[in-house]
Amino acid sequence: MGKLAAIGDAVITTDANGRVTSLNTVAESLTGWTLDEATGAPLEDVFHIVHPDTRATVESPTVRALKEGVNVGLANHTLLIARDGTERSIGPIEHSATPIRNDRGDLAGAVLMFRDVTKLHLQERAVEAALAYAGNIIATLREPFIVLDQSFHIKTANQAFYQTFHVEKAETEGRLIYELGNGQWNLAELRTMLSGLLSDCDPVHDFEIEVDFPAIGKKVMLLNARQFGSVEGHPDLILLAIEDITERKRTADLLRRSEKHQRLVLDSIPQKIATTKPNGDVDYFNPQWMQYTGLTFEQIKDWGWTHIIHPDDLARHVQAWRHSTNTGERFEFESRFKRADGDFRWHISRALPMRDEAGGIVMWLGSNTDVHDIKEAETALHVSEIRYRRLFETAKDGILILDTNTGKITEANPFMIDLLGYSHDQLLGKELCEIGLFSDKSANEAAVRELQEHGYIRYEHLPLETISGRRVEVENVANSYEEDNHSVIQCNIRDITERSRLEKQMKEQAVALADLHRRKDEFLAMLGHELRNPLAPIASALQLLCLQKNEGKLQQKARTIIERQVGQLVRLVDDLLEVSRITTGKLHLKQEQVALSGIVERAVESARPLIDQHNHQLTVTPSLQPIWIFADATRLEQVVVNLLTNAAKYTVDGGQIRLTVEQEDDEVALKVQDTGVGIASELLPHIFDLFTQAERSLDRSQGGLGVGLCLVKRLVEMHGGRVEISSVLGKGSEFVVRLPVLMTHELPPSLTDNETVEPTGPSFRVLVVDDNVDAAQALEMLLTELGHDVQTAYDGPSALQAAIDSPPNVVLLDIGLPGMDGYEVAAKMRQRPIFKNVILVAMTGYGQESDRQRSLEAKFDHHMVKPPDFHKLQQILATASEMTI
Repeated sequence: MGKLAAIGDAVITTDANGRVTSLNTVAESLTGWTLDEATGAPLEDVFHIVHPDTRATVESPTVRALKEGVNVGLANHTLLIARDGTERSIGPIEHSATPIRNDRGDLAGAVLMFRDVTKLHLQERAVEAALAYAGNIIATLREPFIVLDQSFHIKTANQAFYQTFHVEKAETEGRLIYELGNGQWNLAELRTMLSGLLSDCDPVHDFEIEVDFPAIGKKVMLLNARQFGSVEGHPDLILLAIEDITERKRTADLLRRSEKHQRLVLDSIPQKIATTKPNGDVDYFNPQWMQYTGLTFEQIKDWGWTHIIHPDDLARHVQAWRHSTNTGERFEFESRFKRADGDFRWHISRALPMRDEAGGIVMWLGSNTDVHDIKEAETALHVSEIRYRRLFETAKDGILILDTNTGKITEANPFMIDLLGYSHDQLLGKELCEIGLFSDKSANEAAVRELQEHGYIRYEHLPLETISGRRVEVENVANSYEEDNHSVIQCNIRDITERSRLEKQMKEQAVALADLHRRKDEFLAMLGHELRNPLAPIASALQLLCLQKNEGKLQQKARTIIERQVGQLVRLVDDLLEVSRITTGKLHLKQEQVALSGIVERAVESARPLIDQHNHQLTVTPSLQPIWIFADATRLEQVVVNLLTNAAKYTVDGGQIRLTVEQEDDEVALKVQDTGVGIASELLPHIFDLFTQAERSLDRSQGGLGVGLCLVKRLVEMHGGRVEISSVLGKGSEFVVRLPVLMTHELPPSLTDNETVEPTGPSFRVLVVDDNVDAAQALEMLLTELGHDVQTAYDGPSALQAAIDSPPNVVLLDIGLPGMDGYEVAAKMRQRPIFKNVILVAMTGYGQESDRQRSLEAKFDHHMVKPPDFHKLQQILATASEMTI
């Protein structure tokens, strides 16, 4: 660069893309661009030339040199427009361009040389004038000049020509230029150039030739030639100016190699590198910039890079950069750069000035490093620290930080300080046992060791002692972790005094509720027992009346009323106990493959008396095809009966009830519709709740306990189905039960349950034991009427003695007996071989599953709930055989 600066002509070098790579001080002076500002800029921006007359922009010879790879000689005189827009008093210039090739012969750039020929132009005019008046004025010119005539003979030459080429005047003037020396000037390109000059009369600028002179060696020269009129009126002469650019070429080559090396280094650096002129204008970006921004060098050169700075950072970034370029201070700033995909990433930009020997800044070298991930990590850490501190300060739980090694408190939050009553300084350095969390120092140390080993510990209901001596019950959750390369323990302490009080209260309430629930179950069981006890003799007496053959019409009507009302009462008791079993999870289904048609038929038969009582018209529309389901037939029959009963009760006498069964895909829909009073909209969401009924009238004409529909919903859901309801007040209701259908099934054996079982075979000895005399006597009369030999007993001991005295075939044994309960009587009977084959039937008002299980454990053969099902009792008696006693 030093030798380039010493050249008297202006020199600019470019890369293969026509971007400036260097310029010497002469070029800086003429263009108004500094080396830092111009480096990387397009040549046409730095070397802006126009025609002196038309002011039209003239293409630089470098364009052709780079395009065609040839030397471009002297062009027409042009004007150079400096960077500040002025012509800087520079008149026409001469210029030439030479392509630069690398070691492989590839085009790598170009060298443009030009000079300020304002003075020369004036000199040429002076020479022209002088040639008109005196031919010796040319001798004053510094560069070699010769004057040729039309035949290319040398008319005259200046002193510089003789000195430069080591020739004498005598052997030069008058000779053909091609014959000078040993014919070194006899070059084809020179002949062509001079011939062309004569033919078109256009000046020739910067015509480059290379001549090997014996005395001075190989020289590279730029020729500038033009014709001018002779002052004597002779034919025009040719003025040929010769400029030795050998050293300039060598310098340009060295500069190109140096820049190539520098560029290789800068291009290979992963960071984004840039160089700028002293005033901060960027003249070079390495490829990483273009790759990151997705922009061209032209778009971001000079100050174009400001477009990629985040708007929030731009003003401060530019201000800091200008401060550095103005003061020469080191530049460093963090800002966000826009990536090609539109994302902004944090970068740290640093730049240092490069100074000359005098201390002046010649350029800036800057680097830009992507620190986005580090920045985000720092930001996240900072935010986390702020959030932690905010939580720490505002938490409504106490927080203590302990040193893991010593187990001593190093920090406490305000809540903890307020809870304990200590000051912050008083808490620091204490161990947990000193504030009552542990009984003594050994327990404290054991907890710290566990934390050191496992990293986590939890205690509940620990005592905490305030500075005033008040005891507070707390929960302590502690964990250990690393903080700033140091292990700490964090204790989260929560005051659970109130919670503990509430927990204790809830436990007491739970015990009370459990006891209340138990007593409720006991009450229901007792209620069922007490209700069934009077029902048993009534039912037996009713069955006895049914056996009478001479019954009158009045008796028949009365018996029918009693039969209907007893059935209603039995259903009420059953529903109440069933709901209790469902809600406690004690009801278990006995599911099997059953035909839905049989369930519907039995349900209709059961509900028929109530429907007929109200003079309703029942329409049953069964499915055209058999429908098989996997269900507990007894429970589903209960569902249908409850729906029909509900429709009968809430429909005005003489109403319509429709029962429809139809299959819909893999479901069966059983629909019960009525023309009854309907259900109010506000009641619909609660219609299946326990004890829910429509508004009751004072006369309670509909009756019921409000458990039937609750039982329907629970039983259907236990079968994997669902119940839907639609109703409008005053326009009736529709209940739809949907159940899954068995798509494949096996035909079950012939069903005979519905067949009437008539007593067959011999009569049996039957012992009836019940402390309810009416029940015992009613059952005795009924069985006697059927032809059996019946004995009665009214307490446990007398029942056992009666059995011993006259061994029975069947014992119908009540459970709740005075003196000895039914379970004990059954156990004592089973202990005797004589009673091995006796059929023991538990007759009780207790019908829960636990009661049935207990009967089985007591060796009962059957368990019947009062009032007993007369048909089932007949079946049991039919299975008895004559006992051989």
